[in-house]
Amino acid sequence: MTVDDELSRALAELSRTLTPQPDPYGRATARYRRSRQRRLGGLVLVLAVSVGSTAFAIASPGRTTQLPADPSESIAPVLAWSDRLLQSPPRGAVAGDDSYVRQLSEQLLAAQRRGEFSRLTVPVSGVKVLFADDVDGHRIALAAFVRNQPDPVTGWPSAAVWLVADEGASAQELASTASVRGVSDALEPYESLSVDGPKAAHVAIAPAGCVFLSSPLPDGDTFRWAPEPTGSYLVRTARAQRPEWWRVDCGGVTRKITPGPGSLASTPITDAQLATAMSRVRGSVEQQRARDLVYQWAQSEGYRLTALPSVVWGGHLAGLPISPADGSPSATEPSVEDAQVTVLAAPAVGGDWVGEVSIAPDQPRSDGVLSTGTSFTATADPTDPGGVLAVSIDDDTGGSEGQQILLVVTPAAATTVRVLRDGQQVARSAVSGSGTAMQVPRPTAGLVVEALDASGGTIASGQVSKQGAQRTTETDTWNEE
Repeated sequence: MTVDDELSRALAELSRTLTPQPDPYGRATARYRRSRQRRLGGLVLVLAVSVGSTAFAIASPGRTTQLPADPSESIAPVLAWSDRLLQSPPRGAVAGDDSYVRQLSEQLLAAQRRGEFSRLTVPVSGVKVLFADDVDGHRIALAAFVRNQPDPVTGWPSAAVWLVADEGASAQELASTASVRGVSDALEPYESLSVDGPKAAHVAIAPAGCVFLSSPLPDGDTFRWAPEPTGSYLVRTARAQRPEWWRVDCGGVTRKITPGPGSLASTPITDAQLATAMSRVRGSVEQQRARDLVYQWAQSEGYRLTALPSVVWGGHLAGLPISPADGSPSATEPSVEDAQVTVLAAPAVGGDWVGEVSIAPDQPRSDGVLSTGTSFTATADPTDPGGVLAVSIDDDTGGSEGQQILLVVTPAAATTVRVLRDGQQVARSAVSGSGTAMQVPRPTAGLVVEALDASGGTIASGQVSKQGAQRTTETDTWNEE
């Protein structure tokens, strides 16, 4: 099954449960330290879902609740900014019609009290429309539902609902359950919505008094920021969409920096793009697999990348320890499986390189997972055929003792990999097809990886790449005073 087939199946499943899951307390705390780290210990490689002709909206709020990494961390600043958004006047051209806004608020409150919003059943004292506008064939609105009492677990006083109907829709039509495109039990300080399809539409909104700025896709970390004419909200149609980043300033303080919607792979990878992506590949990678992975990862990363991914290496590795995808604590020992491994890398906004290691087991897994993987960050170009790339494909945070698996990609002339700590050899492995998977002692910090030729001479050396795709350029500081 190709990645495109996987995407189709994933889309079918997603469409049955479109409304996002709540993630209030976790978004206000743990999200500020969130990374996209994917390790061999069972995390599924994320599939990017793209949609053809059918409009399909995904709201940013609503994910699985996470407990904060630091229980002492206060969410009071986030709640204060959320309240500023709630108290803001409605934005958008349609929101300037007071009669329409009043009707929409009344219709939404009545529908909620009749129990028509299955994910929003708590007692609500009122509804406030925060945004309403016609955007390229759609009428889009954001409404806040004010609870009688703040959520007892999260403390959030208001929920958020995004609505999408045809352009010019009446208040009754827009308030129907058929128009609901996103429900969250938390109205966050920054809310956004994307409607995909032939007439794509993207809306983002912040508290009144804040200012949106945008920049074309930067070269490294050089942004060219310009204020948006709409001020505290931003709208993009399919015609206006471009490779860009967005920024929100409030009172002279930058509160959010994030990539805009879209990716450098707006359509499936062409033959010319695939040839470029594989121009420096080492090992052996089947072309269709490479095409699928390049497209999928480019879609997933969006405009965090400044160029399409390149295929670094591919090969078949035996005896990889792969843990259950659900992370079940009862499964103390990972299974040992043979797998096809593919490494991709791309230059990222901020100047570093980011990469993905995709691991597809030979045999179908009992947990139904098709592939797992891990991400990494490197300062040197991982696609350099004369260099060494070393990536931990096991969890590097499991303590300072024991062994872990290291994937090493080498120059074509290498026959052996040697790993040193403080000048002393701690691991050694033969190389086949410009790559090897080997056990090394924890931690990987301080390890030096050397590629040796047949005579034992060092032809390249380097250190182990950092696990996870580092996101230093992206900013989210609503949790700060």
